[in-house]
Amino acid sequence: MQKFTFILCLVFSALVSIQAQTTTGCDSLRYTTDVFIDIDTTLGVLYGNNTTVNGTNQDLYMDIFEPQGDTLAARPTIVLAFGGSFIGGQKDVMHNLCLYYARKGYIAVSIEYRLYDGPLIPIPNGTVMTDEVVKAVSDMKAAIRYLREDAATNNIFKIDTNLIFAGGISAGGILASHLAYLDSTDSYDAEITSAIANNGGWNGNSSSNYQYSSEVQGVINYSGALKEAVYIDNTDPPLFSVHDDNDGTVPYAAGFATIFGFPIIALEGSYLMHQRTDSLNINNFLITIPSSNGHVSYFGGSSWRDSVETSSCVFMKGIICPSVTSVQTIAQQTIDVSVFPNPVTTMLSIQLESLNSVYAVYVYDNMGRLITQAQNINTSSYQLNTEPYAKGLYYVQIQFEDRTLAPVQKAVLFR
Repeated sequence: MQKFTFILCLVFSALVSIQAQTTTGCDSLRYTTDVFIDIDTTLGVLYGNNTTVNGTNQDLYMDIFEPQGDTLAARPTIVLAFGGSFIGGQKDVMHNLCLYYARKGYIAVSIEYRLYDGPLIPIPNGTVMTDEVVKAVSDMKAAIRYLREDAATNNIFKIDTNLIFAGGISAGGILASHLAYLDSTDSYDAEITSAIANNGGWNGNSSSNYQYSSEVQGVINYSGALKEAVYIDNTDPPLFSVHDDNDGTVPYAAGFATIFGFPIIALEGSYLMHQRTDSLNINNFLITIPSSNGHVSYFGGSSWRDSVETSSCVFMKGIICPSVTSVQTIAQQTIDVSVFPNPVTTMLSIQLESLNSVYAVYVYDNMGRLITQAQNINTSSYQLNTEPYAKGLYYVQIQFEDRTLAPVQKAVLFR
């Protein structure tokens, strides 16, 4: 009976996978490879309005990038916010990243949000900047509601409202992370309580179309942080992060975010967010830029850039195009497998909690191509030399001869 159930689950998984490919455009190329050359841009789309810290009324705009000639009726969308310590920056700086994602089949949106426009002498304190972040979150929520409203009414941009991701660089990563993970079920301090109350409550007050949701299905966090990683709950969306491990502007672990070198507000960065999501079994992936004092160094002409951007696409595609259903695990047992270190430089270790079956190890690159394999392994500890392979994201898959044991797949960064 168990064997029959397992086969039935595989058939069911295949049917679900085929249906997903039909409805979301999933294939071997889209979402991870440039499948579009020309991009349509719609600049300066008004999505909201609000008042800045200094009392200035500000219209809020977004720029939208779409793959030209795309026939898909509803497209996954990533909404991006620029960096600049919440005191500077503009949406134009995200255009190259928007083009990158749009060429792969995403709708990519660069938003502007209200910046701190008060006096810089003295440097604004943590209370003031907490209020500024809450204002920015209000703006991003309005942007996401605008996209869902368009899909429900004019449908100009053909947004898949079930697949909207929030992302950003530095301050933009802080913004996207708070949008996704800070909610009314969390415990938070008096500063946040006051800032939320003063800025329209949990929906914010940058637009009035509250009938549309501002929830997101994943976060792409480039060197961002949360005020507290404990804001992340077990029902929250998946998290992809990249961070320099000695970042002096936004902390990699726990520390102070700085403006002009002055510590402003205590934050918990990508490493602690990664630990929190891991502890809750939330889908997540962290790329650590080792021994780096830089801030977002991987976008500054670094050799890391291609791996970082490609990895973010592979991560999102895993959410958009799941290849395995939860039904399959009903008929299979799981074995705890550790794959470390991650990232790996020379030697990757695969450690099984217990050896219940002969197994094989397969390694695939981010295009899904098999690059190496080892069969009939009969030891609980196996090592793979990664030196012959180029830097980048790879997938290590362990398949057991005993088919009642669930296969294991891990994403690993080779560097």
